[in-house]
Amino acid sequence: MNTTETLCASFLLALLAPLQIWGDENVHQGPFTQAECLQCHTDRSPALVIQWSSGPHAGIDCAACHGDRHDRLPEARRDAACSGCHAGAVEHSYASSKHGVIVTLQQERKGWQQPLVRGNYRAPGCAYCHLHSGDHGDTMNATRGRHVREWVCSGCHAPRYVSDQFIAGLQLLEIGRLKAVEAAAIAARHPQGPAALAEPMERVKKHLRNLRLGAGHQSPDYQWWHGQPALDGDLIRLRDSVARAQRKSQLEAVDSWSE
Repeated sequence: MNTTETLCASFLLALLAPLQIWGDENVHQGPFTQAECLQCHTDRSPALVIQWSSGPHAGIDCAACHGDRHDRLPEARRDAACSGCHAGAVEHSYASSKHGVIVTLQQERKGWQQPLVRGNYRAPGCAYCHLHSGDHGDTMNATRGRHVREWVCSGCHAPRYVSDQFIAGLQLLEIGRLKAVEAAAIAARHPQGPAALAEPMERVKKHLRNLRLGAGHQSPDYQWWHGQPALDGDLIRLRDSVARAQRKSQLEAVDSWSE
């Protein structure tokens, strides 16, 4: 199946799945257990269940995101349904982005009744991008291919603008990775080996991740303040730590000779 066919199939699944659920007026409104959700949806929307069971949320109860009643299903579209688990830098890098700010300001007016399909919302929440068109895997997963992510973004933005932003993000990450390589090379020069700088190197990994989140969420704070400058600071501190350790080692060697 080619890319166009895959995207069309995903879109049709998103349209048909809710019709299967609500088309039967005799469907009880709940509450439902996890076993009841799976039993019903395995019959009504098996492709959705397969996608969920093989995706990053496999093993998480349906009610954790959707609630245990059908009339609460739109709650899964709210950012709050995601931030309970995806807290910390993931949540904050999105919340500090332009998209996140707009969603926060308008969340009480949204209603979240519209399906998560192209152009239905002024700004995308977590689920709009990562669970687009009813996707129960992760639409933004890199293994899906860049074309899928660009297709989601082009629902609101011009394709050329989207492509330019992806290129800029890749360049930003390449600079960050070069800094991480330089950090490892500096740590290797420590007289006691890189293990002596394990904690500072963990900070390098953290700040490189911040940079990736900043690029993905379009958050200037995480691209720069928590990303590139933080990595620059890591390099400065690593060089200083290695230089001090080398001087100490040299002085100890001189003392041992004088004895």
